[in-house]
Amino acid sequence: MKTHIIYIPGLGDRYDGFRRVVLSFWKLWGVSMEYVPITWYDEGSFDEKMQRIERAVKRAKDRRIVLVGESAGASLALHGASRFGVKKVITLCGVAQSKTPISNYLRAKAPALHTAASTLPSRYPVPVESLRAFKDGVVGERWSKTNDATVHTIWMVGHMTTIVICLTILASLMVTIAKK
Repeated sequence: MKTHIIYIPGLGDRYDGFRRVVLSFWKLWGVSMEYVPITWYDEGSFDEKMQRIERAVKRAKDRRIVLVGESAGASLALHGASRFGVKKVITLCGVAQSKTPISNYLRAKAPALHTAASTLPSRYPVPVESLRAFKDGVVGERWSKTNDATVHTIWMVGHMTTIVICLTILASLMVTIAKK
């Protein structure tokens, strides 16, 4: 069965064009892809964001579905693990713990993030693979992995740097993890 990756971005909505372009190359490694824009700053609710992901899962019927959640998007991907019958979740520098500190600024600008993060369960019905930076000042080590995740440390410093490297240079690694 072909692996279908549904990519859920983090807060940087203005990078959607870059993400779409680099993710289109992931198909070279034998997967199908869908990018789900979350538009974090539209004041949409957590449920509205989850409905976008649910629609993407329904479009991918009859395929092995893997959710990849980047940064804030990891919190939505992890919720999807229980709701949508996916086979795996990959978090990339992701918000993966319910006690992850969310600033008051982000609570006001992206309220769905606070809801998603604060209601994360401690266990998941599918395998979770967490890719994280060696040193990440945005989502630190403590917050970037679930209790039972397989952790892959990328020997990089920086949140955005690690995400960009994983989307581009390490794309084959990302796809390999998704396919296994």
